[in-house]
Amino acid sequence: MAKEIKDAEFNKEVLQNQGVVFVDFWAPWCGPCLMMAPVYDRVAKKYPAIKFLKVNTTENMEQAGKLGVSGIPCIIIFKNGKEVERLVGVRPEPALEEIAKKYL
Repeated sequence: MAKEIKDAEFNKEVLQNQGVVFVDFWAPWCGPCLMMAPVYDRVAKKYPAIKFLKVNTTENMEQAGKLGVSGIPCIIIFKNGKEVERLVGVRPEPALEEIAKKYL
């Protein structure tokens, strides 16, 4: 299951991480986000070599603002602390898995 982080943890968990990190920016009032959540968690379980995190944008707006997140769900993929890919909207599980496999 993906770990929920707050803005204050973002630098340590994402930007200072040497490796691949998927960050799901979501909100509890967002229907598509709620549809994406179980898919994201299942892919996270299948790919333990990748760090999967979640940021609730209702409670933690700072990083979403800094990164220019305008539509959710938005999964931003970081490698060695740098953004390398951005996925906006709901993705089916096979599509998200294909993207995860690229970063193994």
